[in-house]
Amino acid sequence: MRVQIFPTGFNIWLSAGDTYDWAHKPGGAWPCSTFNDRRVFAQFDTNGLCDLTVNGRDAPDDIDGNEFSVMVADFLRDKLHTNHPCYFVAVGQFD
Repeated sequence: MRVQIFPTGFNIWLSAGDTYDWAHKPGGAWPCSTFNDRRVFAQFDTNGLCDLTVNGRDAPDDIDGNEFSVMVADFLRDKLHTNHPCYFVAVGQFD
């Protein structure tokens, strides 16, 4: 996982290995993951999600939005400061 945090938003890149590991984590597996073993890029600003690509292309219509939200929150929970303007939309609402 790579994350780039800036004052009004952030970018996150997840490798296929990151999404595979996340979907299969012990005690918190997501068995029907629509992101499993896929590369993901997402960009957020203070209004929420701005851009989402899966395997380098526009996100397909069949991805699970709830899964995406939980996955991003899990990856950013310890990376994005609670005072950041995007914290609530990306992490805080799932705590």
